[in-house]
Amino acid sequence: MNEEFIRANFQVATYTLKEGTKGSYYWSEGFSELPNRLSISKDNELTKVSRKGRNLLHPIVGQMIGSFTQKEVSRYKEYKPYVCRTQIWKVEEYPLFIGYGTIGVTNQEGKVEDTGDLLIFYTPDNWISIKIFHFIGMGNPDNLLEAMEYANNHLRE
Repeated sequence: MNEEFIRANFQVATYTLKEGTKGSYYWSEGFSELPNRLSISKDNELTKVSRKGRNLLHPIVGQMIGSFTQKEVSRYKEYKPYVCRTQIWKVEEYPLFIGYGTIGVTNQEGKVEDTGDLLIFYTPDNWISIKIFHFIGMGNPDNLLEAMEYANNHLRE
């Protein structure tokens, strides 16, 4: 994949842990297409998901779940109940990252549907803040390692 394409479709957001909580994070800087508040679990699932498809490729290390409020505006907020979520999977070749996921949002029937956009999760400070690297259109498993390499290089800059 062309590096210019990746750069043009790459964004970073930082979320900070709400004091007194285990996994409630609030947006603090960067791109703001995801909900302002996200629940991000560590080493467990917030809701059970069947073990098929992508859930068999890599170990599950957590989940990200959020809902958009009435006031929030995002290209991912189309249908009620305005859910935005992903499983978080570990990639052994990149131990520096928490893991990756693809954005799922509520469709017309109220079910969560994959958007094809990739998220890579990283914590520089032991889960006090989480950087979310967002790659539009790169949620395909064929693009995963290339995106992880790009995010890894971004951290070195």
